[in-house]
Amino acid sequence: MKNDLGYADLNIPSEPSSTLKKRVKRALELGYQCVALNTTVLQENLQSRKSKKKGGKDDIPDFPDPQEISLSESDYPELAGKGIKPTILTRLTIVVTSNDFLIHYNKSENVQKYDMLAVIVKSGSALQALLKSTFRFDILSFDPSMEVEKFRFNRKIYRELLDKHVAFELVYGPMIEDRENRGKLMGLGYAYNVAGKSRGIFLSSFAKRSIELRPPIDVANMCTVLNMTEAQGKEAVSKKCSEVYKAALGRKMGVFRVRVEKISDKPDSSEDSDMDAD
Repeated sequence: MKNDLGYADLNIPSEPSSTLKKRVKRALELGYQCVALNTTVLQENLQSRKSKKKGGKDDIPDFPDPQEISLSESDYPELAGKGIKPTILTRLTIVVTSNDFLIHYNKSENVQKYDMLAVIVKSGSALQALLKSTFRFDILSFDPSMEVEKFRFNRKIYRELLDKHVAFELVYGPMIEDRENRGKLMGLGYAYNVAGKSRGIFLSSFAKRSIELRPPIDVANMCTVLNMTEAQGKEAVSKKCSEVYKAALGRKMGVFRVRVEKISDKPDSSEDSDMDAD
């Protein structure tokens, strides 16, 4: 795995699929070296469906396969000129209202195909239920266009999420698109600052149109309106993104132990010859 993803945008929506490749190419043109193709699934779309046959079992819909795109060096000429090949990751975002989705998640074969896992919670009780469960995720996201129950982040919840290696995502695309969304995200940035001094935050685009994408340095400068320091803004488009990816790899690997031993030096030839002579 790469220790450093470089500048990264970990939220390029897979829909609309007709413009996905165009948006990825634009992000790479602006200087990003890594992008994540994000597939969003609503919990209500995972409801079991009864089989039409008499006595048939419930049909549990699976999560979709990760979105894939193919790129050639002509799609990223500037990076190719520097000998850099972009990293294309996949991400699954689940919009959660309760823990009922876990039966679908645990039986799914497709969820393990994604590189990263994010959740959007619609209420404080939904977040508390997730924290009490064995479910593990990498990113706590927020979509300002969705109606969610207002709840307050406190230091205890913020610390618990950090201890579970969960990163906090702030998206700038909706801020550019709509004034109301901008107010919501600025308010969330303030809440994160009060509860946890803006630790563990990374910035991504959530851009559904190419025009909403911005260069990494411009995104980092948005820290001034999101209650983050200049240093946090710079890390939010590079170092923190790499940390999210590493945490995701650790989650997928699970609990394991490693034993490291030093191998003794091999005896030199003179010692071998003396032993043979004896």
